[in-house]
Amino acid sequence: MKEKTLKLLFYLKRGAKSKAGKSPIMARLSVGRTMVQFSCKTACSPSLWDSRKHRLVGKSAEAVAVNAELDSLQVSVCRAYEDLRKKGGEAVTAEEVKALVFGLRSDSQGLLYHLEEYLARFRERVGVDRSERRYKFLRVFRGHLKAFLRHRYRVSDFPAHKVDKAFIEDLKAYFAHEKAFKLNTTAGYLTVLASLLKDLYKRRVIDTYPFMGYSIRWDVGTPRYITKDELRRIIDLDDSQLGSYELVSRDMFLFSCFTGLSYTGIYHLTAEHLIEEGGMTWIRKPRVKTGRMCHIPLLPEASAIIERYRGIHTRAFRHEPPEGYLLPIPGCDTVNIHLKKIAALCHISKRLTFHMARHTFASQMTLAEGVSIESVSKMLG
Repeated sequence: MKEKTLKLLFYLKRGAKSKAGKSPIMARLSVGRTMVQFSCKTACSPSLWDSRKHRLVGKSAEAVAVNAELDSLQVSVCRAYEDLRKKGGEAVTAEEVKALVFGLRSDSQGLLYHLEEYLARFRERVGVDRSERRYKFLRVFRGHLKAFLRHRYRVSDFPAHKVDKAFIEDLKAYFAHEKAFKLNTTAGYLTVLASLLKDLYKRRVIDTYPFMGYSIRWDVGTPRYITKDELRRIIDLDDSQLGSYELVSRDMFLFSCFTGLSYTGIYHLTAEHLIEEGGMTWIRKPRVKTGRMCHIPLLPEASAIIERYRGIHTRAFRHEPPEGYLLPIPGCDTVNIHLKKIAALCHISKRLTFHMARHTFASQMTLAEGVSIESVSKMLG
């Protein structure tokens, strides 16, 4: 069998310059008929680059330092190639050599590998102390992380032990510029990465926690809610103006306005959570998000909504069995789409979202009526 040849060529990517006027140095690695290109993670002044020697010319500090990096990379490539030949014979590809150089062997435990394990453990706890919605959010993050690794590093995975603050900043910039995510969306995804890395650190998979001393910035803003007049307009909206699912979304939004329950709280509400005490009906259930107990008086308006849907076992847009649940509710994104139409019909200029109902309960149903903030906190868990 003809022996495969190894070729490594360095070249300057002149079309891309940094603010300092430097261009990145790239590498083209060929093994037999396979070829891969990658960044050398260094840059230089274009005037110092010799296209024939594929190195920097002169003895300046920059030329000496960069040439040393390229020489070291070349040695690493040759060593990786020889190691793979000893283990796998002639069946060596350029991608495998690159992967070994950067610590990304196909059988290594990279960031995505650990994320898959993290997702599997999280899935087992859904319905116990974790929510289905959060699980779906983690899966979306997995897709974004895969895309980022391909875009930024051109790899299928990344060594968990090599994640550092520079990696975090690169991911943050990718979300902000390439994906055009808003600040809180980016912060939410960075929080997932932080949770994963903290889990790896606690289990001693990695030696350091990259988010140590790193602050994830959120746009706190002002809690948004609707006024009592706007709430009345939604209540008085003619049912004939809404489709069947839109009507359900309207009622679930109103139920949240009168109870303060979150979307997940309404979704998991069962008859066991309704307690008769002191001549009143109370909702007592732990919050899925925090585990803290909610103590909420069931107002007549909320009670009427429960009665309206009692015995109806249609779990709209849901796959879980409906037995035991009190209320049908479409998916949260679907509800928010329906709320846009409802806002237009009620001449409400605000962008209605389901979470506004919880703030409406806190501000209009309780605090505005003289209920102390301590009592509101206890109600909402």
